[in-house]
Amino acid sequence: MTSHPEAPQAHLPSRSGRSDRSDHSERTMEEYIPQLARSRPQLVRLAECLSLAAGVERPLLRRVRLRFLPRSTAGLEAELWFSPLVEAASDSSLLLDPAAAAVLRRRLARRPRQFIQDVRDLMVEAHLGAQPIARWFEDLLWADLFPATSTPQYIGEQLRRVLHAVTATGHAGDEIGRWALHYMPRLPSGVRQYDDAWRIQVASSERLGLAPPEDLFSRPPGTTAAARALVQRDIPVGVVARSDGLVLSRPPADGARHVMATGVRTARVEAASVLAPQSAPVQLELMEDQSVLLPFTVVQRLSVSGEPVLGLAHAGAAYEVAVASRTEVGARYAVLLADYTIVLHADDGTEMGRIPAEDGGPPRKSLSLSADGADLAWIEGGREIEYELSTGEYSSEGPAEGGTALLVRFPGDREGGLERLRGHGDEFFLAGPLGVQHLGGEGAPPRALWLLDEVFRFVVVDRWGGLTLYDDGVSRRLRGREVTAVAATRHGAHLVWARADGQIEGCVVGDPDDNDEMRIDFGSAPWQITSLAMSEDGRWVAAVGGDSRLLLWDLTAGAFVRHVRRLGFCADRVFALPGGEWAVSGTGGPVELTTDDGRQYVVTPDTEAVSNPVDVPAWIRGEVIAEVRAGRDAVSFVDLAESMASVRAAGVTCLAVGPITPTGRGEVEGIPHEEEIPDSQGNFGDFVSLLMSAHHHGVRIVVDMDLTAMDDAPVGRILNSMRQWLDHDVDGLRLLDDRRLDADVLRDVRHLLDGYDDRVLIGTHTPGLPAMAVSDLGATGALNAACDVVVKAVQGELIIGVTEGALVRSALIDAQLPLATARPGAQWGHLLPDDLTAPGRTALPLRVLLGLPGCPIAPLSLLQSQNPEVSRMLELRRDHLALSRGDVHELPFAPVDLHGVVRRHGDEIVLCVTNAGVDRETLHITPDDLGGDGDARLLDLFDGTVVPCTDDTPATVAVDGGAVRWYRLLPIPRTAASGAGE
Repeated sequence: MTSHPEAPQAHLPSRSGRSDRSDHSERTMEEYIPQLARSRPQLVRLAECLSLAAGVERPLLRRVRLRFLPRSTAGLEAELWFSPLVEAASDSSLLLDPAAAAVLRRRLARRPRQFIQDVRDLMVEAHLGAQPIARWFEDLLWADLFPATSTPQYIGEQLRRVLHAVTATGHAGDEIGRWALHYMPRLPSGVRQYDDAWRIQVASSERLGLAPPEDLFSRPPGTTAAARALVQRDIPVGVVARSDGLVLSRPPADGARHVMATGVRTARVEAASVLAPQSAPVQLELMEDQSVLLPFTVVQRLSVSGEPVLGLAHAGAAYEVAVASRTEVGARYAVLLADYTIVLHADDGTEMGRIPAEDGGPPRKSLSLSADGADLAWIEGGREIEYELSTGEYSSEGPAEGGTALLVRFPGDREGGLERLRGHGDEFFLAGPLGVQHLGGEGAPPRALWLLDEVFRFVVVDRWGGLTLYDDGVSRRLRGREVTAVAATRHGAHLVWARADGQIEGCVVGDPDDNDEMRIDFGSAPWQITSLAMSEDGRWVAAVGGDSRLLLWDLTAGAFVRHVRRLGFCADRVFALPGGEWAVSGTGGPVELTTDDGRQYVVTPDTEAVSNPVDVPAWIRGEVIAEVRAGRDAVSFVDLAESMASVRAAGVTCLAVGPITPTGRGEVEGIPHEEEIPDSQGNFGDFVSLLMSAHHHGVRIVVDMDLTAMDDAPVGRILNSMRQWLDHDVDGLRLLDDRRLDADVLRDVRHLLDGYDDRVLIGTHTPGLPAMAVSDLGATGALNAACDVVVKAVQGELIIGVTEGALVRSALIDAQLPLATARPGAQWGHLLPDDLTAPGRTALPLRVLLGLPGCPIAPLSLLQSQNPEVSRMLELRRDHLALSRGDVHELPFAPVDLHGVVRRHGDEIVLCVTNAGVDRETLHITPDDLGGDGDARLLDLFDGTVVPCTDDTPATVAVDGGAVRWYRLLPIPRTAASGAGE
């Protein structure tokens, strides 16, 4: 009878409550089995005969008992089934304990050779139909039983066979991997010490998305990584850079940037903040159908001029950040993480230690550092906790009279100790080493406290934003409601606060005649301020409001001048430091992703504020449009639909198809007339198939509409035809005509599109117009105002100028002129000229086109040319905002065949270089050439190489003849040593 072992997952776990488990921990199987053999010899003999089996099924157990212990009864089977020699059992099979099986095999080896051979023969016969890996496992057990007859070469060959099976593609490799992980720990140690035995376990674990088991043997360096690589493949991971961090997704979410991580079921990615090179990276493992939000909390120290001199970062959102105004003996920064761990950092940013929270314990709040950084305080479980850094000692004080702890704060310069703001019912009071001051019971609960240097002088902001100054028992209401932030000089001479409308006001604290008319108006911020700080000399006020701007008001010139400093992250807290420096904290910032195979990606969130309202759909900004036109491309709608997966894989996300010619005839049930669609592309049913396939793969469809035949048609027919196509969920319309459309018609067309979400209108000219034509759609100011993408009438001067080495500055400016009369946010559309689409002339012009702003328009056949460089450029353009949304200016080079444009969006700078000549050219680039500030690195976006780029040591790069290269300028975060000292 042939038996089949069960899959590993069918085995039951070890049964709880078995009394012998404690015995196993107290004495080894070498001690236990001989004792058991004296009292139950038949039981041990039966177990010995089964020790060569990968698994023991009930039929096999019965067969072995009858063959080798014929005088025993069936009760012996039950006795073994529930004996301590068994690790786990199900209804149909059992597994011997691995340690017991090893001892039993050694006992079996002492029996007569013929007896052992008979046992082996029975196992082979019984498991002829078993899984191959089970037979392999039993072969290795047999080899270990008689090592003299099994050479290392034989064992190595057996292991290589399994390794080959585990690393094979397809689902069969997954199944073999499950069995391998089941059997490998049960092999004798002499077999498990082989490197291939470890590779089998690592590769199997990688396939199944598991961590490999513990390796008890020393291996050559790189063995584990090499074993993982045997089964890994490229896995696309979607990355969306948000203002507060990253969202990583598998499969990539719509619109996400794609990065490639090696793995099988699990994609491993290491994430580190670029703003904090000293901070430890975060290890992430993404399974299929998983999405992870990874926020980063950032703290930056800024010089007097607003330049970063130090950065630290923590994965996750922090509840609070505290900063010491000076650091003679203690910590400079304290961060309260989302799990309530408190992390302490020294003045240079290095981590000094962590104060973990109790699992399941009460939350912590109101984090405060003393001015010298020597003491830390917070509220936990209604109690005020004070922690001395130098000794590590805690002191805890419960609320007085049953009140509730609300806030704790250390004074700025006083040595009086911790002040505690408490509440009891409707009453609130401030308690400190020098006594208790009652705050009254009429106001709302306090939510912010600012201590001034004099005894019993402090400011409280209540829940409704009411601002009250307490001065030695006398309270003065400075603002009734809507105060969002407050700050003062360290010595309390000046007080400033922000209102909910962004207005900043202040007063001189010591002025007894202070009133509304005497208050100082500092100006307003463009948003609601979340945090204020004032320099210790009272000359500067700093404000942040949740975006990437730090606002600074200079108070020394009479008229308060506002300065704006751009940050690489979104800031919500600001602190004043000695010497005019600032500490700013918030979330987000650029993140460097590193995959298992060492590939690196830098992902930068869009922190650039939009200066003007954008009145175009977000998806069209910087979109590359691929054309498929009847009469030029022999591609039908059906062919396109069937090849949509490869279209999307090439990086194409928008197709313009047609041209269709509206007839203006009566339609049936809203279906456009068949005569509108070119015969070579199919019928309307074919178009519907294309549209469904495109949207399924995340590709948008724009319909080219040739209005030539509609010259004499009523406006209603034109609009009706457009409406029918929009009703069938096309993503936009491109107008093709060689006549001027009247402004009223264009307004009606625009009004029609405004009734649909996220639809675009593109205006362009019919190819083949005379070079001097000025009466087509692109030259019409009314069209520019109506369209989301506008194209200049005469197209191609810029690309021709670049590819032929001519001066292009005027062409670069001239090509953007239509935007002057366009709607807010409209895109500059530019075509690849028809005379440059011939075979042999496309490589360089197409690459130049992809480096230009706005919406490049090129034939699908060129974008899908299987050229890896073109696909890479489409990917880079989608992933780098400087390439899709950045401004553009020419960077002239001495050789006439070289041309460069610098694309910039926020802090992201990309240089696009074209070599129109035939010879290789070498360039020397400095940060100043590209508008960068300070020392940097130059990253080749095509091959990932990085070279230093400083004003003293320019980056040297080479561009082959007929090639285009893109480089990104990466700033080097400066450390405290390179910034201004205190």
